[in-house]
Amino acid sequence: MANIHSVRLENFQSHLDTYLEFDAGLNVLVGQSDSGKTAILRGIRWALYNQPRGSDFIRVGADFVRVTVSFDHGTTIIRERTSSKNRYTIQKNGEEDLILEGFGIHVPEEVLEAHGMGAMRIDHDHELMLHLSQQLDGPFLLEQTNTVRAKALGRISGAHFLDMAIRDTSKDLAQLRQQLKQEEQLIEKLEGELEPYQSLPAMKERLDQTEQGVQTIKAKLQKKEQLEQLRQQQQRLQLEQETISKRLELVKPADQWQQAWQMLSGSRQQLVQFQHLQARWEEVRKASEVCRLWIEKTAEVRQAGEKHSIVLAQVERLHSLKKIAQLFQRLRQEEEQALRKIKQTAFSSEVDEATMERIAGRQQRLAQLQRLRQQVTAYEMQQKKLTELLDTLPQLDSMIERQAAIAEWHTKLEQLKQLHGRLKECSERIKEGRRFIASQQAEEEQAEERWRQRLLEIGTCPTCGQSICGHTKSE
Repeated sequence: MANIHSVRLENFQSHLDTYLEFDAGLNVLVGQSDSGKTAILRGIRWALYNQPRGSDFIRVGADFVRVTVSFDHGTTIIRERTSSKNRYTIQKNGEEDLILEGFGIHVPEEVLEAHGMGAMRIDHDHELMLHLSQQLDGPFLLEQTNTVRAKALGRISGAHFLDMAIRDTSKDLAQLRQQLKQEEQLIEKLEGELEPYQSLPAMKERLDQTEQGVQTIKAKLQKKEQLEQLRQQQQRLQLEQETISKRLELVKPADQWQQAWQMLSGSRQQLVQFQHLQARWEEVRKASEVCRLWIEKTAEVRQAGEKHSIVLAQVERLHSLKKIAQLFQRLRQEEEQALRKIKQTAFSSEVDEATMERIAGRQQRLAQLQRLRQQVTAYEMQQKKLTELLDTLPQLDSMIERQAAIAEWHTKLEQLKQLHGRLKECSERIKEGRRFIASQQAEEEQAEERWRQRLLEIGTCPTCGQSICGHTKSE
């Protein structure tokens, strides 16, 4: 706290412009009544504590009021008010001026820190101005009630810290006792709830065994699905093999059909030749008829003999042509039979080189299928063993029900683990609360002992002001 060095009042009540400079030690303001002595105190109070409020203290006829308070450490506080502004100005040596506005009815913290003469708050309803009093205030604390005086002395001596500690400790003890009671009830409740779950370790072991069994069954079911896929693949390959065998049986006489086709092609060529010969034979017949007419017309024997020889030659040729015609007829019948066979095996003509290669590939695939068939036989034996093993296992529905029950047990186990953790945490908190209560009780006893020793040393009661007798000291 600093001392006030000087005060300047401008337009404050009866003071137009008054400057007062104080000396170290006691300063006394003297003068006639209503000469402005009390106004000086009000001005200092208004500058330091923003009291009184309002604007009634402005000098009549003036448009502003200003109070300047200077301290011995070089700080100056200026409080001024006009019709348009209401502010504080703090001036310090070597620093810029600090202007504060918009603080309302309160005193800015910067102003309180600058003069260091704040009010001492006793409780929510009372506070004391230790550094500045009113004109009609009595001696310090004499006009206050006993309760306020006791609180003020306790606040000055620091006893209020003990009261606060005792009050807070009592409150904490009550809360801890209540919390301890609740935690103990919770522990009893949790212990009662945990009793039905004493068999959880055995259930957990059974759950693990069941999970292992489920995993084994899943692996075997997966293997069964693989074997089923292989069996279906084997059946499909067998069908393809049978189809290929049938087609191979159908195309086995393809070489014979090729030879027959070549023979038919040759017969067709012979047929064409025979048709040409038949046409020529018709021409020869017509020619021989003409010759016969000419022979009849001629009477010459030599010419007739020659013509006869020619006719005989033509007749022999005709006989040969008849034989050829019969051969052609037989070949035509064979051709029709071959055509009917070709129609019956028309698909064989569509078998090209790519088809033959595909057939060869399928023959290789057939060999692979035979090897797969051996593997499938081995797989079937394993599947038979697996089926026997599955028959020994419990039904799937009962396993599913047991699995659901196990899942429910597992959920309850997790809940119990959480409850156990909470129980452990509550136990730790109770232990910590008990340790805290013990330490607080020890500190309270030590504080009471120190307070008793201090009162005995002082010898005077801080509340009533009476002396403490020797009998009380001994007690």
